[in-house]
Amino acid sequence: MKKLCFILLAILTLPAIAQTNNRMDIQQIRQQFDQLGDIYPADETVNIESTVIADVRCHWFTPTQATSDEIIILLHGGSYALGSLHSHKAMTSHFATALHRKILLVEYALAPEHPFPAGRNDAEKVYRYIAAAYPAASIFLLGDSAGGGILVSAMHQLSGTPIKQPAGVVLISPWLDLRCENESYETRRADDPILSKEEMKRFADYYAAGKIEPASAGLRTFGTFPPVLIMTGSREVLYDDSKHFYERIRTVAPFADMVTLDDQTHVWPLTAIQSPATISTLEKISAFMDVHG
Repeated sequence: MKKLCFILLAILTLPAIAQTNNRMDIQQIRQQFDQLGDIYPADETVNIESTVIADVRCHWFTPTQATSDEIIILLHGGSYALGSLHSHKAMTSHFATALHRKILLVEYALAPEHPFPAGRNDAEKVYRYIAAAYPAASIFLLGDSAGGGILVSAMHQLSGTPIKQPAGVVLISPWLDLRCENESYETRRADDPILSKEEMKRFADYYAAGKIEPASAGLRTFGTFPPVLIMTGSREVLYDDSKHFYERIRTVAPFADMVTLDDQTHVWPLTAIQSPATISTLEKISAFMDVHG
């Protein structure tokens, strides 16, 4: 618990440090964020192979019992400025085992060096490559936190194009509205030990570089959308990002569901892979993919 609190404190310190615009400081905070990947060990039965796809660094996670015709593309969180193989290796490995599917973890370009739309463009390029390389496969997209924003933004680029659309989309604690004006920033402020409106606004400026509305994936309009499962914790200031997106997207998606995990904070599987909440989360994701794969 002491280690987790230290890591979370480092994350919360990032906005103030980022204002110095010192790249060395950003690298130091990224290293601290990566320690989230050390809270519990990776599943050693999962084979991990690194590769480069469309000039983007990616990593294949293959469990011992993998469904041969289904692929998950995972876009990690980290406030659009953090996150890597190290931070998400353990969680992704356990996801691969629990879901019985190969997962491709994408290390998209991070702000501030690469602001919007660089990360979105990386995700889109990787998806296009995988869709072309595996035409018979059912492809799912999964994103946590800022990875959810990257995911939805890339989906907006892909929507209405001839490219094969995903079989389904899973969002965990997605950050979709960079305006940071939703009521849950206030109504759930006291319940969220990780994020706050003030800190998120600084992150948003960091990533959007003056293009807040274009960079806000949740503000995009969709004529169609794949089946989608949205999962959020009841103690998140980002709760309304999920709620508002669900209310809009369910009118155009053939299937949409939003699940709220009681007493959970931001991206709970990243810090507690064996918790009842995470086990329930993985069961729901597995059932969703079984139906839509």
